[in-house]
Amino acid sequence: MVYKVGIIGGGRMGTHHARAYSLNASTRVVAVADTDDENRELFAKRFDAAPYETYEEMLAQEPLDIVGVILPVKFNAAAVVAAANSGAKAIFCEKPMTAKLSDADHMVSVCEERDVVFAAGVIPRNYPEYWKARDMLEADEIGEVRTINIYDPNGQGGCHGINLALMYAFDADVQWAVGSVGGDAFSNDDGDGTLNGIGGYFKFANGIEVFSHTRPGVRTRASESGQGIEVIASHGLIWNDYDGLHISKAQTGYQPGERARLKELTGFFQDTRNISERGYDADGWRLPTPGMAASVQALVTALESGSTPRMSTGQSLRKSLEICIALRQSARQDHIPVTLPLSDRSLAMYPVPSRWNFKKEILGTQAYMEQLASWTLDG
Repeated sequence: MVYKVGIIGGGRMGTHHARAYSLNASTRVVAVADTDDENRELFAKRFDAAPYETYEEMLAQEPLDIVGVILPVKFNAAAVVAAANSGAKAIFCEKPMTAKLSDADHMVSVCEERDVVFAAGVIPRNYPEYWKARDMLEADEIGEVRTINIYDPNGQGGCHGINLALMYAFDADVQWAVGSVGGDAFSNDDGDGTLNGIGGYFKFANGIEVFSHTRPGVRTRASESGQGIEVIASHGLIWNDYDGLHISKAQTGYQPGERARLKELTGFFQDTRNISERGYDADGWRLPTPGMAASVQALVTALESGSTPRMSTGQSLRKSLEICIALRQSARQDHIPVTLPLSDRSLAMYPVPSRWNFKKEILGTQAYMEQLASWTLDG
């Protein structure tokens, strides 16, 4: 089966998504909705897609299997709900999916009620190698997960670091959190320089503890493939670094805490780095990132198998946002423990202006269109 894809937002990132769909044999881009005339016309020409000025019109006219929501964050909630109500089988929304907890709740609940696969964000959690590591944990190959260290300022609602911690804590619920911020705890903006990093401690219901450090570690640093993480189990260790994922396993005679008896398995994981300087393929298109290609394939596999996608989801990003807000709320109250779920669903954490608003307005039309033209050799 070839799944019909409609893209809401045909700009820079929308083009990235669309090219990855075009390269996947199981998907075909058939329509685009964009209120910007230049973006819409260029996208429609490049992908031979039916152009629509509004997503409401596209959703009403096109029988779509997959809807990509690649918009400024302020518009995501309404677009995701509309796509879910249109009969789409899957929705792939870019990160961060929203700012307010009540909007995240509504997006998730509508998708669950309609039995819609809800994927969200192109982030490390989407890489097959990260799932290989989780499979190893579920198979008890390095023992019981005890502690997770993440090294990340947790911008964009924790969609990188906290979301990875969730993945390796098997998406358990969080009981409570104690947090701190690097700046003004009473700011609602996570990326304008007022918070300067959100971190602290939180504990999952399954007993796994997480320490969220806002600065890079000595050994585990923010890598090109995402943010730094260290998963400490009873008989092994998983971490990422600039050259990707690593795993060390206990050797004969190991006693808990004896790192000298942990041996790294070399060549076990493939390189998971995102390549920032990508070349062009034989057709003159800029190559999608490995993470983007993996994301599309994970979504297709979920649709074909009827399973939860092995990638970041709306559900996991909602949890990440709530944990991030809980850490901030703790900092606002002299670092007292805050229990989850949070009762006040009106709480919000807003991303940087370039994600909340249209990037063309932030960058200027000329600079933006130059970046959009760079997707093909002929512009």
